[in-house]
Amino acid sequence: MFSLVIGLAIKGGIVAALPVLVYHVYGLASHLLLVEQRRTIRRFLWLILFFYLAGTAFAYYVLLPTGLKFLLQFGTDIATPMIRISEYMELALAMLFWLGLVFEIPVVMLLLAKLRVVSHKQFQRFRRYVPIAALILGAIITPTFDIINQTLVALPLIFLYEVGIFLAWIARPKVQGER
Repeated sequence: MFSLVIGLAIKGGIVAALPVLVYHVYGLASHLLLVEQRRTIRRFLWLILFFYLAGTAFAYYVLLPTGLKFLLQFGTDIATPMIRISEYMELALAMLFWLGLVFEIPVVMLLLAKLRVVSHKQFQRFRRYVPIAALILGAIITPTFDIINQTLVALPLIFLYEVGIFLAWIARPKVQGER
């Protein structure tokens, strides 16, 4: 139990210190950037924070309760399920971290479109592969292999990909005469 508390304190300290670290790194680097570059970076930082928090909220309020319900009811006719607090905390922290990270897909797509690495049309061409990739990623992320939890992860991933296509469309280079 002591190692769990220490581990949580260290991880919590890293999470709490990260915004301060980003703020100071931005403060040091902002003098080297143009005004438009600073504005773009500030927008991206807010987008990153928003999507990460949305992913962790989704994991905490939707995925963890359904996943734990399934895990605790699985095989109850044969044995009594028992879960240790350390295992629960590891599972919860992993789910929060990975879902927060996965919810950054639209921001990455926007960044790639802004840098003109990939266009929104190229993202649209890959649209037909997204449901299969989302189901595979859902199987990797979720603690169980039931289709309900995989679908609970896959549907938001498909939606996030569509949001990313929309953001990439917004970031497309403007043609002369277009508003």
